[in-house]
Amino acid sequence: MMRLGWADAGVIVPWTVWKQFGDKSIIDENWASMEKFMDHVNDTKYDHNALSKENGNYQWADWLSYEPLESCGGGAFTTDASGRRAPLKDAVSYWNYLGASYWAIDAGMMLDMAKAAGKDTGKYSRMVDEAKAYLKSKFLNPDGTFKTRILNTMQTPALFALKNNLVEGKAKDSMLKRLRDNFTEHGNCLQTGFLGTSILMQVLSENGMTDVAYELLFQRKNPSWLYSIDNGATTIWERWNSYMIEYGMGPRGMNSFNHYAYGCVCQWLWETAAGIAADPADPGFRHIIMNPVPDKRLGHLDAKYESAAGTISSSWKYEGDKWIWEFSIPEGATATVTLPGERESKDYTAGSYKVEI
Repeated sequence: MMRLGWADAGVIVPWTVWKQFGDKSIIDENWASMEKFMDHVNDTKYDHNALSKENGNYQWADWLSYEPLESCGGGAFTTDASGRRAPLKDAVSYWNYLGASYWAIDAGMMLDMAKAAGKDTGKYSRMVDEAKAYLKSKFLNPDGTFKTRILNTMQTPALFALKNNLVEGKAKDSMLKRLRDNFTEHGNCLQTGFLGTSILMQVLSENGMTDVAYELLFQRKNPSWLYSIDNGATTIWERWNSYMIEYGMGPRGMNSFNHYAYGCVCQWLWETAAGIAADPADPGFRHIIMNPVPDKRLGHLDAKYESAAGTISSSWKYEGDKWIWEFSIPEGATATVTLPGERESKDYTAGSYKVEI
């Protein structure tokens, strides 16, 4: 079935494994199927109605979000004259936007993999440009607002626009302000579901909003990670409120206590809080991007990652106003290091280092 965000795993998983381990064999093993999928997406532009025979006129979309047009709770649907469930016009527009967003993301990943595996890059370079041009013309106004007005009241649409670099200048500034205001209006709580949360923390940090990301990390109200922990979670749950001490079980019809989606916060903890990230230009951690962004409320952090290149460590703490960071780079690897608050980067070779600022 062509479920946007789920069907794309056939591209996202090989790209992620290749990035983390640097083994190009996964690209070669999956290239034919990835190309077939991308040709289908490119031909249909992931349009919901064009794919209705494959999606059953339904999309999971930003599953279990707290935003309008959410599918599981029924907010994306109405009842037609014959009493059957039918998606709202705005929901179809939203799904088409999300689908086209994945079209662009997938094409970018295919371009990365094509470069690595010595395959034709022109096809996917053109596809990235076509997908982004389609997204801009079909869904966005020149001022950075969405043509489907309800999307301007939501977090996930803005996150995908920023992820795909669809806005710039004043339009981007306005979108960032609306997004920041949205978090404030919701008491510094995220409203995102499976798809929005998957890119939430990284997109915030990439757009100068790491302060908001930390607010979400430390949030204890529903929905938040710590809300689940405060209610007894020792695993990642399917719902933000799968179980509540005060009320008991959440919805019983679909409620996993060992799920995957919201565990994506760990990627941000490793890449941003600890500052250990793979470089897609030189995968397998042969070259490491180290750009830790600390927060005094976290106090200290100790991270070790057993990468394909060897053990990478990052350990920082505060002593008063002084920030002390110790990190190590494995033999045979290099790292580009950016210290907190600085724009200039410095290249490091293998070894152990200590920085105080």
